[in-house]
Amino acid sequence: MSWFCEQPPKRRPILLVEDHLYHIEEALSLLEQSAPRLLPLLTIACLDRPGPDTDRSLKDWLQRFPETRFVAATQEIKDPRLDPLDPIVFGRQHELTKALALQLRPGGLLLQDVQLETLTFIPRDRWWDSIHLAASIRGLFADRAPCCRFLSNKKGYEATFGVDLLEAGFDPRDVIDKRLAEKLLIPTILTFLDRRLPLELRSAEGGRSATSVVGLEPQDRAEVEGCVDLILWDLPGRPELGGRLVPRRGRSSRLKLKPGCHELMTWRGLLDDLLHLGPGIPVLEVGRRAAPELAGRAEITNCAARHIHLVRSRLSQADAVQTVDHAYRLDRRLSVARAFDPSQPPLTS
Repeated sequence: MSWFCEQPPKRRPILLVEDHLYHIEEALSLLEQSAPRLLPLLTIACLDRPGPDTDRSLKDWLQRFPETRFVAATQEIKDPRLDPLDPIVFGRQHELTKALALQLRPGGLLLQDVQLETLTFIPRDRWWDSIHLAASIRGLFADRAPCCRFLSNKKGYEATFGVDLLEAGFDPRDVIDKRLAEKLLIPTILTFLDRRLPLELRSAEGGRSATSVVGLEPQDRAEVEGCVDLILWDLPGRPELGGRLVPRRGRSSRLKLKPGCHELMTWRGLLDDLLHLGPGIPVLEVGRRAAPELAGRAEITNCAARHIHLVRSRLSQADAVQTVDHAYRLDRRLSVARAFDPSQPPLTS
């Protein structure tokens, strides 16, 4: 199933894998102080052994970081933001690989401690073999494999470590010194998001309040469009309308719109109205955009009706656009979304 069809989506664009509670506490405290906006994008895989200390820490983190997801070996805590790990994963790489891969969004970022002491399938004298866990996770993604970065607090490495990294498909420069985490870790994450996952998406379904998903890339389009009735890709210079209600036109499943055109403004207004549970777009407002400057009320209303007829013709269900109380609005039962680049100036109706 598509990660986006999970409501709310479980898989996050960033997965941090650590084996000790105090390392996780350090990472969460750093993000809380220096980059709190990253916390909703993050899943923490706690590979410390199950027990009262792990449960105590998890309860504290779930209370302090309500937007972050966690994965850990515990049977005591029940929370929708926590996915329990079977303790068997500490001794079976394949089981752990599958469990962790399910937490990460395609094309995401895997941050992994390079020395995972709690995993018995990694020899103590070859602690750096944990890089093969990351390689296995990456290998489960048939398309858009995640990027991998390693964290380490070691001052030195075994002579073969760099060679093993290269053989596993990693760059030795991708190892982040934990002692410099504030200087290196957060910039690494922010640079990754800006380059690989620059889009934000707001969505709503069935008249419920809108939710935001941050960290999408253009390749997510087909996956998202299969889960919503309508989505406006509101990107500078290349706006497009997609979703299940947009009929395929030749080889394209999207309707291309001209930047700044009357129709784009209408779609933007209709979607934003539903995302914010508004009263609809007044008929006169739509008509004034299309009518001559000194047009009377009747001509304005006629121009609005002709324009909405065009808008409705774009969809496989014309009644998806309704007229209610002298305003146009989308059927409140629809699932809709609007994607945009938050680094760009805001686009207005």
